[in-house]
Amino acid sequence: MKITDREKRQTDLLWKDGRKMEWTKEKYERFEKFILGDDMDFYEEYTIHLTDEEQEKFFVENPEFMSEYPISRDMIHLLRDPMYRGLMRKIKKYETGEREKY
Repeated sequence: MKITDREKRQTDLLWKDGRKMEWTKEKYERFEKFILGDDMDFYEEYTIHLTDEEQEKFFVENPEFMSEYPISRDMIHLLRDPMYRGLMRKIKKYETGEREKY
């Protein structure tokens, strides 16, 4: 698989000490998904494993997190339920016009 010049520039990141990080295309795609991905996906992959107190702190420190979903900050414990997360995804798709996808 050949990497284009644009992809090469995107993967030319540096460590704090100035050393160049060598990234494969797969690593870069995982990083890009992490940065640009959906908040619900991030929640399911990382945040769901935090304790209730850690989750509350995370939500306080990141007020914009999950803002595209209709959930109150005092109801974040509901996000642990996979059925609830599925409903939130369907509501978001409906509200953004992606109706045919649910």
